[in-house]
Formats: sequence, C-alpha cells, structure tokens
Amino acid sequence: MPEPEPSEIAAVLARKAAVDAKVMRKLAEDEEIADEAIGFHAQQAVEKCLKAVIASRGEDFAYTHDIRYLLGRAGLGSGVYPFDLGRAVDLTEYAVPLRYEDLLDAEPLDREATVALVEEVGQWANDELRASSPSRSDS
Repeated sequence: MPEPEPSEIAAVLARKAAVDAKVMRKLAEDEEIADEAIGFHAQQAVEKCLKAVIASRGEDFAYTHDIRYLLGRAGLGSGVYPFDLGRAVDLTEYAVPLRYEDLLDAEPLDREATVALVEEVGQWANDELRASSPSRSDS
C-alpha cells in the first residue's frame, strides 16, 4: 500500500484535532466532568494540530504527546505567536500523567482559558495548512 501524501496525513490529523476540540468544548460546559478529561482532549487537539502542520510540510514527527517537542518541530519556540506557548506546553501533563495519577497538588484547570487556547491553536494550524496547500484554480 502506498504511503499517504503529507497533505492527506495533515488533513486526517486536522479532522481528528477538530473532533477532540469539539469534545473538549462540550465537556468544559459540564461542571461535573473532571478537569483531567477536559485537559486530555485539549492536549490531544493541540497535539494533533501541531502534527498536522508538521506533516503538511512533508516532515516526520515522533509519535509523542510532548507539546514542547512538537512546538519545536513546528518551528515555534521564539517570536510572537497567536497563542500562549507556555500554556500549550502545560497541557502535556494531561496526556498521560493526570489520567493515571492522583496529583493532590494539581491546579484546577482554567476551562475558559483552555477552550480559548485550543481555538487559537486550531485557527493558527488551519491558517498554516491553508498556506502550505497548493493553490487551486478553477480554470
């Protein structure tokens, strides 16, 4: 079976990121849902957005949940970006550790800020994907 094109991989990852973002938004509205579940889907959405951007450039990425690593692979790490890199990196802890450990000193998740962050990352990723896709002409 032939290897999928980078644009196909990016499109699948972007769709999956949108699903995680939608789930996160729905869960964030319900105070009975644990922060860990919301943080998990937020982390997954950001992770998949970053991987989509990396894939759209034809670059490989490790199958990791480490947002700091993925930001570096996406070329982010210094400069001004339309989202808070530090808050994005903080989501890494929701990938695995907070789902399997009871951390008594874990800070409550700022749901409103997390939803806003995921939306900002998603918008940035969509802009990057549009910029990296070849222009189509209707002629």
